[in-house]
Amino acid sequence: MKKIAMGAAAVSLALTVGACMQQSTPQQLNTTNANSRIIIGSLTCNIEGGTGYILGSSKSMDCVFLGKDGAQSAQYTGTINKVGIDIGYTKAVHTIWRVYSLGSERAATSLSGTYVGEQGTVAAGNQTGGNWIYGGPNAEIGMIASGVVKDAGYNLATGIAEMSIRLK
Repeated sequence: MKKIAMGAAAVSLALTVGACMQQSTPQQLNTTNANSRIIIGSLTCNIEGGTGYILGSSKSMDCVFLGKDGAQSAQYTGTINKVGIDIGYTKAVHTIWRVYSLGSERAATSLSGTYVGEQGTVAAGNQTGGNWIYGGPNAEIGMIASGVVKDAGYNLATGIAEMSIRLK
């Protein structure tokens, strides 16, 4: 339990700092964080569009992990499920997650697993919001996505997010 609380605190701090850093590409994000001891790279995901059904939604996604050194990469597939308020529709979006190791260094092939956390987005044409999730191998990985997506649809979503990813 103590490990989970420490992980949640680290991810919350990273989310606060990360929301102020808007990089447009995974390479820029990795270059900016090259000296970080906890950031291990970025996970870029194409998430399908869909309709929120008041209490939740489920969307498929395809992702590519790029290690902060630029040498490690791996392709993933998965789903992201939301439970809470989710009203409206969204178009397919491109999201970049900052990936943090809250334990030992991780290789690109070890992100497979299930993650849970909080999410909140508002879309009225453009979408703004953020997500933080925690889990993966040994519950030692945290991920944060925040920013603005142009022409994303019309939607209000807040609640719990669960993401499952696996190597392709």
